[in-house]
Parts: sequence; structure tokens; C-alpha cells
Amino acid sequence: MQDSLQTTKIFVRVVEQNSFAAAARSLLVDPSVISRAIAALERELGVPLFRRSTRSLQLTTQGAQFYRDCLQILQRIAEARQRLKGDSVIACGQLKVGLAPGLRRRLLLRTVPRFQQQYPQIDLTLVNVNDRAEIGDKSVDVVVRVVGVRHHGAPRSEARGLVVRRLFQPAYVVCASKAYVDSVGHPTAPVDLLKYSCVGHISLERDVAREWRFVKSNQSQTVRVTPKLLIQGAEALCEACLAGCGIARTIAVNVDEELRSGALVPLLPDWECTGAPPVIAVYRKLRPSVPQIGLFVHHLADSFRYHNVPSSFRRTVEQ
Repeated sequence: MQDSLQTTKIFVRVVEQNSFAAAARSLLVDPSVISRAIAALERELGVPLFRRSTRSLQLTTQGAQFYRDCLQILQRIAEARQRLKGDSVIACGQLKVGLAPGLRRRLLLRTVPRFQQQYPQIDLTLVNVNDRAEIGDKSVDVVVRVVGVRHHGAPRSEARGLVVRRLFQPAYVVCASKAYVDSVGHPTAPVDLLKYSCVGHISLERDVAREWRFVKSNQSQTVRVTPKLLIQGAEALCEACLAGCGIARTIAVNVDEELRSGALVPLLPDWECTGAPPVIAVYRKLRPSVPQIGLFVHHLADSFRYHNVPSSFRRTVEQ
């Protein structure tokens, strides 16, 4: 039973890593162990699980079905173990949380005190994640990020083998510093943005979304901006705005305090800037050794629910 379970875990890890060598590194074993395990599994089942070539490793039809079945089996085993352990055991240990550059650190940090009060036995480590390859890495348990968006606005999918939990749907705001607006004026329609300096944000995938979409009643405008400054990270984007570098489009909750204080001024108030991608939590499908991931992700979803209605944010700012 134990050997079968271990072989199943190896097969799932190979699929998720899309490489025998990468699976071996993540499991801290010799690559030959992985090769022998998969070969033995294929002999036992009597079907090939992978189509192998020098450049790629692809699942066969039978392999894809077996992968789905294995995920269900391993997930049920993990859930059964958690139920037997009880909450007192689950709510303890280490948890490493990564924050991607599309969100400001303070958004996550605001949720930490209540989590620590509820689960004092869980020790948190918060780190920055600046590369897509780090998502799903065994050293980071869960990553909080904005859904990746390509330059034309289409969302990117996450790598296979990861769970994606939607936390909230934010709103976009287009803003600039009061000093910048006082010196150059402000746009009255989205197309006017072409006359101003704009600051573009570089995503985790190194994309820059240049098409800014706006709607107003029955009207819509899409403006393809040419940023005078490109910058990565929500923290840096906010600082660039405050410094007077130009007009930026960002998730509203990233600059809520600056908007309330008047340091940043929301622009085009009659237009809604659309297309803000959701904020998600991403983690490995099978981490039974870190059951507290579910507790933390549930806590985030509950804490962020107040940010989920774009209109509520605007009313708060206007007050």
C-alpha cells in the first residue's frame, strides 16, 4: 500500500513538473528513482502514461485519465488525515506566504493580526515573489497575486498542478498626484490620456497591459497608451505617482489611503475603467504536510470580501 501510494505521488509530481528531472529535484531524490517508478507503474498498468521525446513530456490519453483519478485519491487521503488530526493539530506549524508585485504589502499585512489571534500556533513568513517560476515552488506554500494579464488584456492561465482560489474582484482607478494634476491639468475623456505622461506596470510575467478600457453609459473607449515610465511592483507604481511621474492605472485598493488623503487624485470620474483582473491565492494541489494553507486562504477570502464590490470603494473615497 505504501509503495503504491508513493508511486502515485511520484507520477503526479512528474505531471505537475512536466519533467522527470524537475520532479526528482522537488522530491529530493535521484532522477533514476523517478524513472524506475514510472517504468514500473506503466508495466503494472499495461499502458504508456507518457509520450516521451527529447524536447517534451506529454501525457497519453490513458495517462491524463489516470492523473485525474490519482488527484482525487490523494486529495481524499489528505482530507481524511486532516479530519482525524483535528483542528488543534491543523492550526500549528510554519506557513510561507508569497506576495506578487501587483499588490501592495499593506493589503496582506492588514489581515495578519486577526489571523494570528485566531491561530497563534501558526508562524507566518511573508516574502516577495518576483518570478512566475516561484509560484508552486516547494519553498512557498501559497502565493497571493493578481491574475496575470497579457498586453492585450486576455488573462493568463496558471501552471498545471496548482489550485487557484479567487479572493476578490477589485476595481481599477486611474490617478495621478495632486501636484501633477495642478501642473498639467487633467483629462476629461479617456482619449485625452494620449496627451499626458502615463506610467505602465510590468506584471509578474513581464507583460505590460497597454490597452486601457473605459465605459460610460452606452459609450466605450479603449486607449492604447505609450507609457513614459515602466515599473514593476504596486509599491513602486504608487511611489511613482506620488512623485509626479504621470498618470497610472492601478487596483483601487492599492492606493486607497492616498486617495482618501488627497495625495493622489482619481481621474475621469464619469468613466469606469474596466478589466481589472481578480486577486487570487495560488498553491499546490497536494500539500498534506501543510494543511494550514486552507485556513489562511479562507481567512484571506473572508478579510478581502469588503473589497469585492467596486462601487463600495468609490463611495468610501467620495465620503
